[in-house]
Amino acid sequence: MAKKQVRNSAYYEERLIRDHPEIYADLVGGKYQTITEAAMVAGLKKPRTRLHELKNAWTKASNLEQEEFLAWLTTIGALPPVSSNVGARPASISSGRYLLPATVARINHIKTKRGMTTGDIMGEMGFSKLDASLGNALLNGHGLRLKVIEALEKWLTANASV
Repeated sequence: MAKKQVRNSAYYEERLIRDHPEIYADLVGGKYQTITEAAMVAGLKKPRTRLHELKNAWTKASNLEQEEFLAWLTTIGALPPVSSNVGARPASISSGRYLLPATVARINHIKTKRGMTTGDIMGEMGFSKLDASLGNALLNGHGLRLKVIEALEKWLTANASV
């Protein structure tokens, strides 16, 4: 398996020198303040979107901050309210095959509190610990098999006290 190319400043500087010497000359001349700015002008990099920034902030936020953010989303109507009725059926954890943000936050909270990996969770649910589907769903928003979602609903119910 080929190793993924590291795309740091040295990489972009090398590409500018080789493929875009006029833009590199402008960089050295002070027209562009950073290699990143010059690489964007050359089309080697795309500017970060607000979505990129939100995802980055989410991954860096603590569990408490994530829960507060989800509560705020609920108050503005972006997320459905979570039912607190004891006898009620639990709120859906997914939209189709994709986990809801509140579900992702809840799983990450339990995972942290119990010191688990996504492989450990998959193992507890009866799947292979090597199955990376839950990890991909939590980190990258990938879809899950319906069997995994069903098992995850039961697992979340069993871990409701965490």
